[in-house]
Amino acid sequence: NEVLTYLFQGIQGRIPIIASGGIFSGKDAIEKMDRGADLVQIWTGFIYKGPSLIKEIAEAIAQKK
Repeated sequence: NEVLTYLFQGIQGRIPIIASGGIFSGKDAIEKMDRGADLVQIWTGFIYKGPSLIKEIAEAIAQKK
């Protein structure tokens, strides 16, 4: 997450950031987006939690708005 924050500050929105790694919940996805990610990659989380992870992330994003 520290690297993500550092990268976001350095590129200042000039290119999109895709965060990956450590995303196993809606809370994890929100944290990545709060630190500057435009998208999140959830391969490992999807393997361990299945399709319900997508729903959990979507609900977390909807609640945040």
